[in-house]
Amino acid sequence: MKLNKGDCIKYDDYIYAVVAVVWSTVYLQKLSDIGDYDYTMEELYENGFRDIEIIKNDKENN
Repeated sequence: MKLNKGDCIKYDDYIYAVVAVVWSTVYLQKLSDIGDYDYTMEELYENGFRDIEIIKNDKENN
């Protein structure tokens, strides 16, 4: 599996976009709670991505 920037991941009923991939770490940012997605979080783990970092939006930081 090759993840690309902009791929969508479903996790806990939310959709996250891939913002970066560095080695086996995937950086995600929340998009919405509905929509289409490319992969599930389980698929990431099955394909060797071990570290997942979720980057908060500016709205979530307040």
